[in-house]
Amino acid sequence: MPEGRADGRAVRGVVFDLDGTLVDSWDVHRHALRHAAAEAGMGEPSSARLAAAQRPTDLATVRALVGDACLATAWPAYRREFLARLGIAPPRATAHAAETLRRLRASGLSIGVCTGRSRREAQALLDVCALDVPLVIAREQAAPPKPAPTGLLAAVRALGLATREALYVGDTAADLRQGSAAGVQTLVLGARGARPRGQSPGSHLSELSELLAHTGCAERRAE
Repeated sequence: MPEGRADGRAVRGVVFDLDGTLVDSWDVHRHALRHAAAEAGMGEPSSARLAAAQRPTDLATVRALVGDACLATAWPAYRREFLARLGIAPPRATAHAAETLRRLRASGLSIGVCTGRSRREAQALLDVCALDVPLVIAREQAAPPKPAPTGLLAAVRALGLATREALYVGDTAADLRQGSAAGVQTLVLGARGARPRGQSPGSHLSELSELLAHTGCAERRAE
């Protein structure tokens, strides 16, 4: 298998976070959360309340928004509305996601997704955005969730990689902490050039296509 380079280490595969990294799913997620809160009789939550409720998994986010007493009503409502919304107002892949995945695969690198989202909704996001990458680990296979390293380590193993051979690409400080805990070099995609606190400049991606240089794919194309 061809190898790239990142921080002097051989790279044989890349694990991706999903929401905010490969797919711009915030509008669909926000709409489904508001619907879930309404179904639970809690009225429409403000944007600030939605932001404060965000957790590493979709289930934990709904629980934080409505509380344990209303979860049995809100969680199925969230899932139904999320999937329905994909057909009404489908999200887009993040800029350069499809081409970056294609280039990585063409270079012989292993690629896969590790997400805190439930498997059914995660796969639906990949399908609606036509992203050709396997969903390796979803919420159901990752306990405890990030920033614990459990899911990422499982994804690395599923791709047949050692931690030193893998790159992890996310979009939040929690992704950075998860990668650090797993011992996997992590690159964080920052909105409009912003970096999560504590992230070094070398671990930041302004756009997803910059990943090609970290894996050596850009150099192999030039050759």
